[in-house]
Amino acid sequence: MGKEKKAVFIDKENPSINRIEAKCIDCGVCKKTCQEKENIQRDFYKDICLGCGQCILTCPVGALSPKYQYKKVLDYLHDTEKIVTISIAPAVRTSIGEAFDIPSGENVLNQLIGALKKVGFDYVFDVTFGADLTVMEEATELFNHLLDEEGTTLFTSCCPAWTSYVRHFYPQYLSHLSTAKSPIGMQGAVLNSYFLEKERLDRKNVIHVVVAPCTAKKEEIFLEKSMDICLTTSELILLLKEENIDLKTTKEREFDLLLKEGSGAGTIFGRKGGVSEAVLRTLSFLMAEPFRIKTLSMDENTRVLQVTCSKKKFKVASITGIKNVIPVLKELENGNKLYDFVEVMNCEDGCVGGGGQPLGAIKKQQMFIKDRMDGLSKIDRRAKIRCSHENMDVKMVYDTYFMYPNSPLAKVYFHRDFQKDKSIIEGVPSDIEVI
Repeated sequence: MGKEKKAVFIDKENPSINRIEAKCIDCGVCKKTCQEKENIQRDFYKDICLGCGQCILTCPVGALSPKYQYKKVLDYLHDTEKIVTISIAPAVRTSIGEAFDIPSGENVLNQLIGALKKVGFDYVFDVTFGADLTVMEEATELFNHLLDEEGTTLFTSCCPAWTSYVRHFYPQYLSHLSTAKSPIGMQGAVLNSYFLEKERLDRKNVIHVVVAPCTAKKEEIFLEKSMDICLTTSELILLLKEENIDLKTTKEREFDLLLKEGSGAGTIFGRKGGVSEAVLRTLSFLMAEPFRIKTLSMDENTRVLQVTCSKKKFKVASITGIKNVIPVLKELENGNKLYDFVEVMNCEDGCVGGGGQPLGAIKKQQMFIKDRMDGLSKIDRRAKIRCSHENMDVKMVYDTYFMYPNSPLAKVYFHRDFQKDKSIIEGVPSDIEVI
């Protein structure tokens, strides 16, 4: 009987992460990362992976990587019969420049749009638009939730590693997850309805690509099937470099007109605390009065706020690191509701620290993450529109197509039932390249 490997178990059918066995030195750093950051004891749960990719960031020899699909995207771009769209997640714009000798945290969005147009994408969209839709749906959901005096804790659901964790370890709380789709899920829903109709396009001829800082998003789009391919930031870097594109010398461009505008609130989805902050901005609008917000406690991983208005007093928490939300779940098991609304992000400081972000010196990762986060906050502060409900493009999409947040049609397109989600192992896409 052979010696048990120290390295974390990665199933060959894992849609998010790949191990290059020839590089692996079996040092065990990946397993330690998984145990410490996700609180999963791999000796007992060998077949469970949340897909978060934090092990990729800590592997000292580069033996772990996202499952690459960027060459498939290049094939589609060279196929003259296909219309190819790409949507850019908020956290990508302040990180991708690092691979082109641009300081971390610098907003290179317009250069990136220019690069994507040069490569051949027909439409380039902003996922902050989808984030604004998530805010509209989730804030409305929370508004109704707070009206219920017996209501329990409502958790955000835009982090796929977190929702996967609940599905595997606390399925009794799946009903406590917000049913509002993540920004990428919202983006896909709009692209496959409103966008296709407006542009008079056949879905069979359109390929939807999204670029995200997160490896777990590969699982999410497989479950939802609204997007076709998810590239990580690191994969997009490979694609651009293979096409000899340098962001520093690329002509700046603007997003395409449909789904163009996103608010500052949508942008800060990419950093910790951003989702709850964005939702509170719109919730205050829905309640038709300003909030008085007091910080009750704050540390590196958890911030607790008390929100007060004439209609309600409630507590909101933003938590990074799944192990840090476990005490909240334990209290729920004991019948104790600590908070009314909880934002949960798996990765350090939120999506800016995602497993699909550019690789750099491990010792400098925290510095890069802080710079990326600060960059997103700066974009928000400078934004002309800082609240999702003030986004006129979002309002127009509701007025002309989806009616209003949480409408019957919005429920069909913008919400999901986590209790019906299938396991990621059932039918993995065949076009994911293993290298």
